[in-house]
Amino acid sequence: MWTEEGTYNPSTLFQGDYIWIEPVSGREFDVAIGARVISAEGRRIQVKDDDEQEQWLTPERRIKAMHATSVQGVEDMISLGDLHEAGILRNLLIRYNENLIYTYTGSILVAVNPYQILPIYTAEQIKLYKDRKIGELPPHIFAIGDNSYTHMKRYGQDQCIVIRSEQGS
Repeated sequence: MWTEEGTYNPSTLFQGDYIWIEPVSGREFDVAIGARVISAEGRRIQVKDDDEQEQWLTPERRIKAMHATSVQGVEDMISLGDLHEAGILRNLLIRYNENLIYTYTGSILVAVNPYQILPIYTAEQIKLYKDRKIGELPPHIFAIGDNSYTHMKRYGQDQCIVIRSEQGS
């Protein structure tokens, strides 16, 4: 079983379990990384982390169980059971790897630059998101635009969409 300090009893982990591996260093920007248990041998477990690196962990290594919502990723990060920095970053990574560049956090849309052209800005996509509420369909910039336009028409109030990006993206 898991201890209060975050160490583990190897007999409670099984092949296929997902865990968070806490960083060894205490540097400011280090975060936990997700991993899948591959095997156990004695008091050690072998894992493959989100960077596709295999490593052996001893019971002294700080790890935590991963919530089921963090295993496959979610469209709206409000529903993450692991709502912390590592959980958010892992969710974005999972979706990015599946070319799902948009993710909600409530009514906020997070976009990750795919560095490639994706077929997600077609006339069909525009029609698909017209008159739909945020969350009815997968996250998309068209949902934000249509929602803002609908509110402007319905309530007669100006709307504002803030777009923020890193320099060079």
